[in-house]
Amino acid sequence: MTKLTDLKLSLATRILDSTDADQLRVVDDLLSEGGPVRLTAKEKAELDQDHSDLTAGKGRNYSWAEVKAHARRSRTK
Repeated sequence: MTKLTDLKLSLATRILDSTDADQLRVVDDLLSEGGPVRLTAKEKAELDQDHSDLTAGKGRNYSWAEVKAHARRSRTK
């Protein structure tokens, strides 16, 4: 199999096994053509707070490489 086929099968399996409605909604939003990602009021408030903290110099910023490394570590747990 190709890497693309393997990825498709892996994603399909994870979607079928998921019982998290919010997670499935996000996947649906991402795969929908041209549709904006819809956020709940709680998600929007969290992003607004994170942005406020960032502009105020609070917290830690991460490079894209650090974000990817963290995601990969979390995936293998």
